[in-house]
Amino acid sequence: MNKFKTTFLQTYISKVRAKSFIISTLIVVLLIFLAANVDRIISLFDSSEEIATIEVDGGEAAVTQVETLFEAAETDMDVVPHEGGEAAGDTAVLSIENTDPMTFNISAENEIPEAQMTQIDTALGEYQRMTNIQELDITPEEAEQLGQTPEVSYDIAATADEAGEDAAGESETPELNPLNSIIFYVTVIIMFFIIINYASQIGSEIAMEKSSRVIEMIVSSVHPITHLMAKISAMISVSITQLLVFIIAVVIAIQMFDFNNLISEFGLESNDLTLRLAIYSLLYLILGLVLYLAISALLGSFVSRMEDLQQALMPVTMLSLFGFYIGIFNTFSGENMLVVITSYIPPFTPFVMPLRAMHETTGQLVLLTGVLIMIVTIILVVMLASSIYRNSVLSTDTGIMKNLRRIRKE
Repeated sequence: MNKFKTTFLQTYISKVRAKSFIISTLIVVLLIFLAANVDRIISLFDSSEEIATIEVDGGEAAVTQVETLFEAAETDMDVVPHEGGEAAGDTAVLSIENTDPMTFNISAENEIPEAQMTQIDTALGEYQRMTNIQELDITPEEAEQLGQTPEVSYDIAATADEAGEDAAGESETPELNPLNSIIFYVTVIIMFFIIINYASQIGSEIAMEKSSRVIEMIVSSVHPITHLMAKISAMISVSITQLLVFIIAVVIAIQMFDFNNLISEFGLESNDLTLRLAIYSLLYLILGLVLYLAISALLGSFVSRMEDLQQALMPVTMLSLFGFYIGIFNTFSGENMLVVITSYIPPFTPFVMPLRAMHETTGQLVLLTGVLIMIVTIILVVMLASSIYRNSVLSTDTGIMKNLRRIRKE
């Protein structure tokens, strides 16, 4: 146990103190705080200023009518009569230039936000419509009839089966919650980049020891399996440490900054699936890291030269890349056959199961089955890696295929 602890601490501390670890962690933390202030950053480059008051240059009837329409449009702008002078600050002046055709002019000191311009256009469009109704001397019922759209039904010669397939196709693409989509994307992207980073590191650790023959001195005092398990555990702990730093940064950002404007602007509101998705995303993220690091240690055990390392780790790169693309490009496709099948294939499970957790049709049993598959696979991979490492630790054979043939004979 003491030998395991010594190897574990030596590997863990050296990796945590590495400049690459510190710099990469600080960059991601900085990006988290920048994302938390994206609305403020946008406002720095946005010269527009929200209008608080609209001064109507017209008679009392025009002021009353415009005020009524702006209230109906649920705007935050106050409507008051224009008392002369030019618009200044958060005030805009509305002038009616022509009545046939009706044209308006709005003067303001600063650029008006696009959202407020849309509200103003909608209210003034309704103002024009009401004015036209009064000039044409038609009743409200007749005006409503003029604005009605016809009901059109299509009688298409299609079989009931085809219609059923169309209905099923529509149900397979449900509307996704924006916040849930962000949680899923962040989980998959972080998982992919951490896997690519630490898979290479643990493979390099094992291959470097074997290529430099340092392993001969190590195994004279430490059992090969104990040494390998300490290395794997240390790399897993380093990756989880970095992940915890990211989570703490997110929590601090939530406590420090007001997200009300950001939530209202982007519609980031939680629903009944948000908590479940967050829990399973974190769980599959950790299990995915453990699985891929164990696979990397297994593949690194075949290597006796650093030149062969990239070739040996190619399966890790390809599997993680396939899983990443399956998850990212099927977000809005629902639970299609590709998603369902790959969610039960261990290398793809951590990327695809969080996607299925976004949909109400996925039950708890399916998600727990994925967790069980990951745990069993991790145990099998670790056992296989231990066996291969024990048999190849002192091998001087060059080339992966030679090591494979030799291990198979043993």
